[in-house]
Amino acid sequence: MTKSTRRDFLKTAVCASGALLGGFRVHAAESFEVGRPYVGWGTGEMDVHLIYTGRGESLFHIFPDGTTMLIDAGDWKLKNGGPMPNLPDTSRLAGEWVARYVGRVNPFGSRVDYMMLSHYHPDHGGQKREGVEMTSGRGEDYAVTGLAQVGEFISFDTAFDRGYPDYETPAPILNQKVAENFRRYAAWAAKEKGLRMEKFEPGRLDQIRLRKDPSYDFHVRNLTCNGVAWTGVGEETFNYFHDWKEEVPPENPLSLSLTIQYGPFRYYTGGDLDTAAHYKDGTVIPIEAAAGRAAGAVDVCKANHHVSNNASTDEFVRAVQARAYLSTVWVDSQPGVEAAARLLSRENYPGRRTLYPTLVSRKRRDSIAEQPWKDDVALDGGHVVLKVFDRGRQYKIYYLTAEDESMRVKAVYGPFPSTGAIRCKGA
Repeated sequence: MTKSTRRDFLKTAVCASGALLGGFRVHAAESFEVGRPYVGWGTGEMDVHLIYTGRGESLFHIFPDGTTMLIDAGDWKLKNGGPMPNLPDTSRLAGEWVARYVGRVNPFGSRVDYMMLSHYHPDHGGQKREGVEMTSGRGEDYAVTGLAQVGEFISFDTAFDRGYPDYETPAPILNQKVAENFRRYAAWAAKEKGLRMEKFEPGRLDQIRLRKDPSYDFHVRNLTCNGVAWTGVGEETFNYFHDWKEEVPPENPLSLSLTIQYGPFRYYTGGDLDTAAHYKDGTVIPIEAAAGRAAGAVDVCKANHHVSNNASTDEFVRAVQARAYLSTVWVDSQPGVEAAARLLSRENYPGRRTLYPTLVSRKRRDSIAEQPWKDDVALDGGHVVLKVFDRGRQYKIYYLTAEDESMRVKAVYGPFPSTGAIRCKGA
């Protein structure tokens, strides 16, 4: 595995040349791939799939050597559709739709190397509710929902959540149904399917690694967990909840986050990190800003908290300086207009960038149409796929139909050059 320091990150910082990074957008009609089934992953490529179900977030990653990782599989309590369409339809719960999607694109079938629950909310991990089956005879039985339902069809080798092993950081996890359901599922999967739970450690550069061919210039850096953030120096961390004396903090700011670097390409993902945690005097715990500083400049950013208005702060946006923001949508208020404006503002940093949400409601489309940055939002709708290729030098962004399982390509954006491949003079 390639070692990295903060200096490496500076070497791949965004060049301040909008002319170089703009103008590569390809209209759907111009691509031979449109209308055909998605070609899929190939050796040496990295794919990141934002799987749309209408019930939460789910991200499936395929690394250049075929190592795989699933982050989240939400199943919120929406009954008979809710404000966003449940796709392909309501005949299956979200976890089964996610498992079927992964089975179509995973080069190794029903086996996935890593699984991660970013934090304990139903739209990321699933919830016990009406219509959800309970297991029987599995020790501490659990609801077959979200990630636990995916686990009925797919076997995982290594898993992370924010609480393992003691489930008491930064405060005891009490009455947290998502956490308890996941813990019970993981205990059964460890016994029957060989699942290995590990503690997610911010600062680590070797915890998530290539398992099949480590010769690629590739690494994953852990950034945050439970309010502890990597500082950008060695494996040094800072605990933003070290003097927390309030009740149990909000869940979102405790999310796991990380960066992935493949050659000159850099990517960030961070669950639902936002500004919800604050002291009684109103002082915000700046964990999202800390994650941004730790990440540094990236090419593509999976936007925090579904581009809700309490996330994507100016501080975070100025730190990551992405040219593409990806977001999962599952309610009709997403993406938030204020947050989207910050992501796309040229006042935060120069140059063209685009927001790629999964499926946006008509109500939200009308709101976006009134904004000066409306042309910087892709509204093709469906699953979103990031493909990084040419040893990390280039990437494309696809929209695939979510109405059925055909994997038909609706639109292609790119190819774009990775910013690390466009060196500023003297860098």
